[in-house]
Amino acid sequence: MKYRIYFAGLFLDAVLLAVLLFGGLSLALRDYATGMIAHPWGAGALYILLLAALFSVLHFPLRVFLGYYWEHLFGLSKQSFSQWLTDELKKGVLSLGLSLVLAAVMYSLLEHAAQTWWIYTGLFWFALSFVLAKLTPTVIVPLFYKYKDIEDSDLRARIKKLFADARVKLGEVYAIDFSRKTVKANAFICGLGGSRRVVLSDTLIDNYSGPEIATVVAHELGHHCHRDILKMMAINSVLIFSGLYIIDRILTHAVSYFGLNGIADIAGLPLLMLVFSVYSLFLTPLLNAVSCRMETAADRYSLERTGDPRAFISVMEKLGRQNLAEFRPDKWIECFFYDHPPLARRIAFAREYRPEGGEGIT
Repeated sequence: MKYRIYFAGLFLDAVLLAVLLFGGLSLALRDYATGMIAHPWGAGALYILLLAALFSVLHFPLRVFLGYYWEHLFGLSKQSFSQWLTDELKKGVLSLGLSLVLAAVMYSLLEHAAQTWWIYTGLFWFALSFVLAKLTPTVIVPLFYKYKDIEDSDLRARIKKLFADARVKLGEVYAIDFSRKTVKANAFICGLGGSRRVVLSDTLIDNYSGPEIATVVAHELGHHCHRDILKMMAINSVLIFSGLYIIDRILTHAVSYFGLNGIADIAGLPLLMLVFSVYSLFLTPLLNAVSCRMETAADRYSLERTGDPRAFISVMEKLGRQNLAEFRPDKWIECFFYDHPPLARRIAFAREYRPEGGEGIT
């Protein structure tokens, strides 16, 4: 059901973008914005706000169904509707702020560097991604969760030993108050350089054994040692440059067709969104495949560091039950929606793992 709703959302996006482009709605919004605000930057910002409002109204029922109703239907969420809505508003403000900054830079470059705008926009995108990755643990995560120290001294000692054995200085491992919002459990690594940290949900710490949590921390440690955050940033940057070049070629030839006043006309933004959405959709299976390879490598690292495939299998099975995850999704679902290998495959990988000089689990 949730996958059908996802594709329903894509269909609604396509319909709205078609109306904006082929029905003249984008031109009307531009004319309204320029009539309200004489300054081009202000008019552009108003146009983007109007566009964001249209998409927000279109997607709100789907967000309520998937983000609130669906989570409560299966007993996963603890949030009231007002609490859920507050988080959604925070996400919306963040997304809108970043969109305004990116659009301001991009359209300034379209106007003043028409031949090379896509190169400079790609460079700015990479720089912005770097800054966001740096700020995620210290600025973005605290908007939604509170950090807590890990009180279990035995668990802290186990984690410190993992770091020491790997000869890694990664800073502290923190807990966050997932239990305030959900019964799900999670762990992740975020940040770059001095801001990088491993984060464990309190729902993980409270419901899993020391060896099980150690396998999770070792997995995140694997991502750090393999420099996976930087690798994904590099891969995404290459794809962003390619996508922007494709947009440049299409936009140059589409100006007259859509009645735009040049490539820097803000009314052409829906065309950029449409091209980039289609481009991203086709790239999703590739990016998911790359991510799954990184996750498998991190799983292997975890098994090598802990030497405890039974704990690994146990934590995968418990996470699957706790988060109501699909152990064996259909192949097409895995292709488009899974940036981690399915749990059944990760469990099978651990069962087949052969520690040096030892035997696997039969």
